[in-house]
Amino acid sequence: MAQQRSTKLRGEKRATRIDKDVKKVSNLNRALSFAYDILWSYRYFKYMAAFLLLLEAGLGYAIIQKIPYTEIDWKAYMEQVELFKGGERDYVKIRGGTGPLVYPAGHVYIFSLLHSVTNNGANIRLAQYIFLGFYLVMVATIFAIFYRARMCPPWTAMLVCTSKRLHSIYMLRLFNDGVAMMFLFLAVYLFCRQQWRYGCVLYSIAVSIKMNVLLFAPGVFFLLLQSSGVLRTLGYLSICAAVQVALALPFLNHNWWSYVTKAFEFSRVFTYEWTVNWRFVSEEVFVSKGLSIALLACHVLFLALFLQKYFFAAPNSWRYLFYQPFSLTDRQPIRAERIVTSLFAINFVGICFARTLHYQFYAWYYPTLPYLVWKTNVPLIFKAKILIMVEFAFNTFPSTDASSLVLQLSQLMLLASLYTASDEGKYQSYLDADARENLVRFMNEEAFDGSRQFAMYYGSVTEDLAEGASVVSIDEQEVVLRLPKMNFTLAIGFGSSAPVTSEGYAKRVLSGMLAEADDGLQRGINMADVVSREMAEMNSGELRARLRPRKP
Repeated sequence: MAQQRSTKLRGEKRATRIDKDVKKVSNLNRALSFAYDILWSYRYFKYMAAFLLLLEAGLGYAIIQKIPYTEIDWKAYMEQVELFKGGERDYVKIRGGTGPLVYPAGHVYIFSLLHSVTNNGANIRLAQYIFLGFYLVMVATIFAIFYRARMCPPWTAMLVCTSKRLHSIYMLRLFNDGVAMMFLFLAVYLFCRQQWRYGCVLYSIAVSIKMNVLLFAPGVFFLLLQSSGVLRTLGYLSICAAVQVALALPFLNHNWWSYVTKAFEFSRVFTYEWTVNWRFVSEEVFVSKGLSIALLACHVLFLALFLQKYFFAAPNSWRYLFYQPFSLTDRQPIRAERIVTSLFAINFVGICFARTLHYQFYAWYYPTLPYLVWKTNVPLIFKAKILIMVEFAFNTFPSTDASSLVLQLSQLMLLASLYTASDEGKYQSYLDADARENLVRFMNEEAFDGSRQFAMYYGSVTEDLAEGASVVSIDEQEVVLRLPKMNFTLAIGFGSSAPVTSEGYAKRVLSGMLAEADDGLQRGINMADVVSREMAEMNSGELRARLRPRKP
């Protein structure tokens, strides 16, 4: 009796231990699936973005509290807006400690407001907190753009928050570059939502703060043409012009030539002391006309190449852009991924051939770098190296021959990789674990006899052998069936509908396939019969054309 009880207890203990082990493994698998979903599925992206923004807010507060502020341009900004608020409207006469005012009217209005809020510019700590707000808005907008485009995995959003120099530009230097780019990225987000009118307003405001935003202009122009046609594009360009004129009107009325030549001074020669990208050439070469002309020629050449890649590669693209649609009613929606890629890449072309890059100019393009490097087809290690080398160059102060050469080579390598990149290896949005389980349940429980119909129609399995078929897994590319009578699994691809990257889209595809299978089985045919019939109807020339292998 005692022996039986002991055996029973040992059995209970063993069963309990096994149950706990199974539970532990199940919890581990669930945790791993959740972690994988966070990194690769956009299902939890909003939560990750909110968490990163909270971290950034805390980090920004700590930076402001712990790291001393560095005065570079803030006092000059304040001196210039004091003259403006005092009634001066001649741009030639508006000067500060660093020289004349060289930014458009939007800059004057924004920093006039900051001048008033910060006790005439004396409360620098408050200004730093305001710029922390600008930074958080910019980062949140980049996250929203990533969410719209879904070209790179969600974890790349973390890279946007990793730049030491970018934090410094916003919170420790108070440059106007950060403000301009905040408005620019807001405009890009509106473009992704096909809100072209409001996007043009914000884009023009960004240009009115700093004219580097004009680097995006070729991409914006051709996107407007492609989405809205010639007539609407003229209307949108009129909106951009109207914003510029309205903001600049007080200065234009006083001395229009002074405003235009100073606010948009394209011939300005920058100081060699502050260059980050051309330190490896001599100062004589740096200020020479030859280098300026060569860089302009390279910019135009590569701009033409990238415009051809993104807008003119398709047949009849010129005719489509300039004549179709040509009415006020027709519109052509553009995928967010295409909008973001073309704008970011065309801006990067201008960066690569810039006359000079100062440290604050990093704000012009660092937030786009994680997106751009992922757009290339180079191995992950090279993507990481590009980001690291660019960050290294901008954190080397003062710049050296080595740091500027590393920067230029890294950027040119990224530019070449972008131009040669295809969509073959690009990230596809991940179908998360819960969605897969729901789809399997949909096929096995809600779709009556769906698994058996799939096996019979798409797998050409006989009715007897298809009995008991069930779906065991579904991913972005295929449905996997288990056939117990044949003792093996059968994979059925989604074909041209792949990849299925959301539960709703997957259900629509599966429902369509079920309807096709049901219709075919009622007519007594399966997919093999359909394919055989199509091939029999082709003549030999058509068959050879279809079977001819594609060139790699």
